[in-house]
Amino acid sequence: MPDLLLHLTDRGVTDVRALRDTGSETDRTVLVDAGSGSVVLKVSETSRMQAALLEVVAATAPTLPVPRVLRTATGDGVTATDDGDVFVMTALEGVPLEDVELWPTLVDDLADVQAGLVDALRWTDAGAASVPTTNDWSIEAATDHEPLVDAVADERHRAAMHGALDVYRAELAPALATMPRQVLHADANLSNVLVADGRVSGVIDFGDAIAAPRVLDVAVTACYLAVALGSFDHPMLHRYLDRVGTALHLDTTEAALVLPLAACRLVMAVVLARDTAKRHPDRADYVLRYDRAAVALLDATAALPSPSTPLLTKGA
Repeated sequence: MPDLLLHLTDRGVTDVRALRDTGSETDRTVLVDAGSGSVVLKVSETSRMQAALLEVVAATAPTLPVPRVLRTATGDGVTATDDGDVFVMTALEGVPLEDVELWPTLVDDLADVQAGLVDALRWTDAGAASVPTTNDWSIEAATDHEPLVDAVADERHRAAMHGALDVYRAELAPALATMPRQVLHADANLSNVLVADGRVSGVIDFGDAIAAPRVLDVAVTACYLAVALGSFDHPMLHRYLDRVGTALHLDTTEAALVLPLAACRLVMAVVLARDTAKRHPDRADYVLRYDRAAVALLDATAALPSPSTPLLTKGA
């Protein structure tokens, strides 16, 4: 507590009334209620990357709803500690997308904000910002986790999951290898998008940022929209895909890859969460928050989407 207060006061945060740790997979995230305004303090191995990307967005697209980094009296955005690098940012209003009903104008706003964020990060120097080319949650790492399918997935889903990863190896990976790479947020899931007054009020948590083909950013969000909507063929999902595809000028190859890549992310969402819950039972509630809906989506889908296979829904 005293150490956290020191980091806060050094950044102009005063009259701290309450500190609350939130659920997180790797970082320590602390919500701070203060008289000078609510803020978020993070302790993370990726603090320098996250702070650097937030400052890029603030400089290149200041109207986008992302947190702003608070600097110390000496101008530092990040402070090194024995527990990890610390940075503090403004808290954004809103509730997670997972807690609201999806409607057309909200989906449009999500597509517009996401496209704006992809564009804002487009020319970022990945090396200077310490952005990796992959991480455990990058869709390009999907096949690395294939052993977990037989270890933790429900038996009735394993064939479809292996099939999606076979498609990745045969069709998706070769196509991705030909595409330019750029820095991406890469994790605009239902928890990392905030909503207030019917609009997207924030995109948070840049901790899984990667340098990768931009279609991966769209595929991640498409995956979680499909989970929320219960279908890869829902009209609201197609509305999102049409809008973000137009905003980003996705070509026909990129557009064809989105849903197959989203299917790979769905496989990862199930197996990585279950594996983590098995190894860290204390984090199970947090990491398994999408599991029931993801399983329902798998049960409702006769065949996961691929570039060469039409989408089928059970009963169709």
